[in-house]
Amino acid sequence: MSSPSYFDIADFMPHGMCYLWRPDILWTSVISDVVTGLAYFSITAAVVIFVRKRKDLPYPWFFLLSGSVIFLACGMSHIISAIVIWEPIYGVSAIAKAITAVTSLATGIVIWLVLPFFLKLPSPAMLEKKNQALQDSLNKLNMAQVSLVESEKMASLGGLVAGVAHEINTPIGVAITAVSHLIDSTNELADNFINNKITRSNFAHYTEDAKNSAAMISTNLNRSANLVKSFKLVAVDQASENLRQYDVEIYCQDILNSLQPALKSMHCQVELSCDDNITLWGDPAVLTQILTNLVMNSLTHAFKNTKDCQIGIKVSVTGHHLKLDYTDNGSGISLENSEKVFEPFFTTKRGKGSSGLGLHIVFNLVTQSLKGTIECLCIPDGGAAFTLLFPLDIRGETEGIKSIPPFN
Repeated sequence: MSSPSYFDIADFMPHGMCYLWRPDILWTSVISDVVTGLAYFSITAAVVIFVRKRKDLPYPWFFLLSGSVIFLACGMSHIISAIVIWEPIYGVSAIAKAITAVTSLATGIVIWLVLPFFLKLPSPAMLEKKNQALQDSLNKLNMAQVSLVESEKMASLGGLVAGVAHEINTPIGVAITAVSHLIDSTNELADNFINNKITRSNFAHYTEDAKNSAAMISTNLNRSANLVKSFKLVAVDQASENLRQYDVEIYCQDILNSLQPALKSMHCQVELSCDDNITLWGDPAVLTQILTNLVMNSLTHAFKNTKDCQIGIKVSVTGHHLKLDYTDNGSGISLENSEKVFEPFFTTKRGKGSSGLGLHIVFNLVTQSLKGTIECLCIPDGGAAFTLLFPLDIRGETEGIKSIPPFN
């Protein structure tokens, strides 16, 4: 005679016999077990999907153990309980309950091991508080950035003032010298006239001196006037927003004239190539700041070991957009640095007076004020190149596409 097995049912009677097969009690029990079992299966499916979707979930095995295995075992126990009403599979029911007991015990032990970790996890209120603190810090950083950008603009204007003042000193000095010489010659001629000592040769000599002095005075005063005119136009546009239509070639030449002191100190030549009759509608101060920063960036970083310093600026029209190609023949920008040159505070001369905001200001002006794009290109033979593309008329334009996000 074989030993009894968990799966033997011959010696047992269905559980329905205990209910005396009363329909009301029987079906209430069956429906309750089936619904409870299906609910457990639904919870198991939800836990599995949640663990699979949340890749960042700590201890995913714990959630599967406590949330799916237990609920799956409990669900099976309830379904088996419903079947046992008609089929006395008590052995199967006992195994399901044993599995439920083992998984519940394992979960009950493990939960105390992982409880300290879960207690350290921040609550939604704590996360909200930390996010608010981070947002406040970010707002302060953005305010500091705006302040630094404005300081950089004013520093650029201050440097322009100093440069123009130094440059204008020479022609004014020459004009004063010529005036002094003309005064001396005139006084000498007047004395000779009063004393009746004037001769034809004296008068001819004075006439020649007067002509030369007048020409020298006129040339140098005109030179000074042009410098003042360029500086006045650029400085006024930098100091206040002035939306208007302006000629690009003439304005670029005025900007370069105002930068002549810095260019001359580095013995740098600038070649400006511009298509005829290109006009822009917008704030000229934006173009001033862009060109000034690009030129000063080249003078500061590019020409340390370059003797024949050259800068090229080519302006052309592409459809309804202006394309500005800026190049220099300096030391160039590495591929690694070309991806970071527009980031705020990035500089290769940290601690040597460079703020790292020059090209970041250019990037913001091109993408935000001019609604355009700017790209830094690597030149294999050395030198740097920037390509700017923006609308001829910014009215009605949407913001330009950014190659990198601004500092925020």
